[in-house]
Amino acid sequence: MQLIPFDQLAMMAEVIADSKCFGIQNAKQALALGILCQAEGRHIGEVGRDYHIISGKPTLKAEAMLARFQAAGGKVEWHEYTIESVSGTFTHPQAGSLKVTWTIQDAKRAGLLGNPTWQKYPRQMLRNRVTAEGIRSTYPGVLSGCYTPEEIADLNLPVVIETVQSIQIEAPNQLQIEAPKEEPLPDKIERINPMQRLLAGKTKAQRDKVTEGALKKGWIKEGESFLDIPADIAMQAVAFPERFFAAFGI
Repeated sequence: MQLIPFDQLAMMAEVIADSKCFGIQNAKQALALGILCQAEGRHIGEVGRDYHIISGKPTLKAEAMLARFQAAGGKVEWHEYTIESVSGTFTHPQAGSLKVTWTIQDAKRAGLLGNPTWQKYPRQMLRNRVTAEGIRSTYPGVLSGCYTPEEIADLNLPVVIETVQSIQIEAPNQLQIEAPKEEPLPDKIERINPMQRLLAGKTKAQRDKVTEGALKKGWIKEGESFLDIPADIAMQAVAFPERFFAAFGI
């Protein structure tokens, strides 16, 4: 069976728990059983079909036990099936055969008859006891370590009810957020002239040559230097330096 991703498994567990159909009190119980099913190669849908939560304990229904036992190659032959006694022989290739009998006297001796369910349905309760004991004795691998709901109920375990307490979170009266400290700006920001950067690696004679050429081309006036070349021309010079210098024989 293809594994179901955990987030989808958790969503399915919430649906199973919210349905209130299977004695599962919350999504955590359904999710735990769902993980158990996946470990055995089963679908999480079997949680509601096969399991009950009794007194906080996971239990496997007697019918589900018997179905799994038979699916694993086991067989059962019923000999007696009355309100006084139920008897059956359980057979599995790996364990041989075993006859198991439960009588109403066995139940009385174990102190089980005080349970109203035993008084109303003695035959079914005897059958479930025989089923659980027979399968557990011959092929326990199909039980996943679980007991039947009747076995757990007969133990008179305290009922476990989980309660969820709400957590009160108080917000602070005022959220204090410190603004990032800004570094003071200098009084004067010096802009780097693109021509100064372009001619930084040139000699004074080469820079003077650019000044003279710019004066002849009308880019600058008398008394100005290459640093006064208009910005649009300077940007083209920076973009195409080889062409610029070639125009001045540099």
